Amino acid sequence: MKRTNLLITGATGSVGTQLVNKLVNMNVSFRALVRNNDQGDLMAHLPQTEIAVGDLSDSDSLVQALQGIEKAFLLTNSSEQAEELQLNFVNAAYKAGVKHIVKLSQLAANENSPVRFLRYHAVVENRIKELGMNYTFLRPNLFMQGLIAFGHSIKYEGKFYGSLGNAAVSAVDIRDIAGVAAKVLTENGHENKIYNITGEESLTHFQMAEILSRILKTEISYIDLNSEQMHGALTVAGFPEWQIGGLIEDYAHYARGEASEISNTVHHITGKPAIGFEQFVHDHLKFFK
Repeated sequence: MKRTNLLITGATGSVGTQLVNKLVNMNVSFRALVRNNDQGDLMAHLPQTEIAVGDLSDSDSLVQALQGIEKAFLLTNSSEQAEELQLNFVNAAYKAGVKHIVKLSQLAANENSPVRFLRYHAVVENRIKELGMNYTFLRPNLFMQGLIAFGHSIKYEGKFYGSLGNAAVSAVDIRDIAGVAAKVLTENGHENKIYNITGEESLTHFQMAEILSRILKTEISYIDLNSEQMHGALTVAGFPEWQIGGLIEDYAHYARGEASEISNTVHHITGKPAIGFEQFVHDHLKFFK
């Protein structure tokens, strides 16, 4: 087993999987924190990977998993307990002597935001600062891959839904988020920085529908819903109430035009231009066609 001073959380999720692929291609050794041995088995074939089993709700297991680690990547899946679990990780990392946390946050994170997800990210960011650890906060915008959740309705109904009106959003491909994270985790010079991560253009969902229509060679429509309609649709789709509330707040945030800014972080950090929405669609045709 190779020795490593780098730990990755969320390694089996969408962003984490892309990050792991990039680190493997860079021949970088790392320790992956997984919840159970089944998750560990999914990654055991990677020669650069050391597996540590730990529970984000069990501080002792985290401290043990973090022994010898200097830099950690913090990413957890969306849950009602996300703030508490991330704070557990941060406190355990401090106790274990971790010097630097790279946290996947969200664009416009702020403790005073009306959006619960933006508040919780800011609470965790501020805790890392309070403890005096080095930090890098990666704040991506709306994920392009979120559109895959509408793949069935796009493919069979020619429609997708939202509640952000005609507001433009500089959505970003998760492959670019992972590309920035890989560079930040393996280079010096990113200490105590905040990076907003967006795509190369700001598009409305109506414009996205036009691009989908052109590439798929069939009419695709964006259906704009009000908050009440969106709540009902998400309820029917089986989302829990806490997540429905958070998503509606997210959409209201987008509708206010607060997610339209374009940053050059992807190009600045990786040396490559951000992946455009058209390229995203071409690369994910199997979900839409």
